[in-house]
Amino acid sequence: MDAAALDRAVAADLAAGRRPCAVVATSGTTATTAFDPLEAIAAVTDGHGLWLHVDAAMAGSAMILPECRHLWAGIERADSLVFNPHKWLGAAFDCSLYYLRDPEHLVRVMSTNPSYLQSSVDDRVRNLRDWGIPLGRRFRALKLWCLIREQGVEGLQRRLRRDLDNARWLEEQVRREPGWSLLAPVALQTLCLRHEPPGLAGEALDRHTLDWAGRVNASGAAYVTPAVLDGRWMVRVSIGALLTEREHVAALWETLRREAASQA
Repeated sequence: MDAAALDRAVAADLAAGRRPCAVVATSGTTATTAFDPLEAIAAVTDGHGLWLHVDAAMAGSAMILPECRHLWAGIERADSLVFNPHKWLGAAFDCSLYYLRDPEHLVRVMSTNPSYLQSSVDDRVRNLRDWGIPLGRRFRALKLWCLIREQGVEGLQRRLRRDLDNARWLEEQVRREPGWSLLAPVALQTLCLRHEPPGLAGEALDRHTLDWAGRVNASGAAYVTPAVLDGRWMVRVSIGALLTEREHVAALWETLRREAASQA
C-alpha cells in the first residue's frame, strides 16, 4: 500500500461526502509476503481518525523472532491485529489470534445480555461473546497453549529460523541457476519463482509454468502453488511445515529443475 495514495483516496472520499472508517494494512501478503509500511499508513489513519487493522495471517508468527521485528515497525499504532498460529507457528487448525487496542469499541456494538445469558460472575470475567457475532466459540486457545508448553518459545524460534535458513538456501540456488528467476523479495520463507526458457514469453510462458508446476504436484514429491503476479503465472514455494528439513528442500529443488526442464 502506498501511504501517499491512501491519503489522497481518503481526501477524495471526504470531498465527495463519503466518510471512510477503517484501513486494512497487510503484513505478509499471501502471494508474495509483501509488507505494507505501517508507520506511514498509521500517520494517515491517525490524521483522519480512522481505524487501522493489520492482517498478519502467516507472517505474524515470525514476530516471535527479534530479528524480524523490523518488518513490523509501527504495529504499536494499529487498533487491531490478526494472525494465524495454525499457519507457520504450527498450531492445529484452526487457531487465530485477535488483538485489540481498545475492546470497548467492539463491546459497545456487539454486547448482548438477555436474562437467559446472565450469570453471577458477569462482573468478574471477560465474556468473549461481547467481542463478536458468535455467542459460542471452540476452545482454540488450548491448542496454542499446548504448543507453547510442548516446544517453548525457544523451540518455536529454532524451527522458524530453520525455515528461514532453508528459504535463503533455496533463494541462493535459484539465483545461481540459469533460466530461473525470483520475482519478489524473499522477506521470510516464501519464494516466488519462475523457470524462463530462452524465447518463451507471454501465454506460452504461462502454459509452461502451469505445466511443470502441475507435474510437480502430481508427482506427490512436493506441492507448490501457482499464482498470478503482474499478470503472469509464477510458482510459490512456501517452506514452513513442522518436519521440513534441508534435505527435503534440496529434494524439492531437484524436482523443480527436473520437471521444468522436461518440456523446456
